[in-house]
Amino acid sequence: MRFRTFEYRHAVSILNANYRLKREIERILGDLELALPRPFHPGEDLSPHLQIQKAFFRHGWRREALVSPRTAKRQYFDLFKERVAIEIELSNRELLYRDYLRFALAEAEGRLDVGVILVFDYDARDLHPCGMRNGLPRLEDVADDLCSLRGTLGVPIWVVAIA
Repeated sequence: MRFRTFEYRHAVSILNANYRLKREIERILGDLELALPRPFHPGEDLSPHLQIQKAFFRHGWRREALVSPRTAKRQYFDLFKERVAIEIELSNRELLYRDYLRFALAEAEGRLDVGVILVFDYDARDLHPCGMRNGLPRLEDVADDLCSLRGTLGVPIWVVAIA
């Protein structure tokens, strides 16, 4: 797959300190070939979210890793390895704010160096016929959010839009 990225608070520089892990992320994403589930065939195909998790799991990434043992309601990262957490947001822009808070909590507890957010790379051809994206997150949405939160959110985040 192809991908575009956005870096917030020097996330790429920090990832480059563990260049092997950064290359692993890029290699897994580059090798992805997502199969979209067919309607009326439940269980036959995995959702894109699960396909991505499975690809990373094969390389030693933990799925559903606990963000913090201190929270009353347990929060989990989609993927986690070597102080890097990955959140996969393919369906709802509103869920990005939950991801930002998870990253901030884990960083405050000294458990996280960099957060990674994966979104689909939508362009004008992917829009709804009326021009609406139906709340789907895009790289530009996350970049706008992070720029707006610059004074509040200190955790380094690497945003990757896959196509």
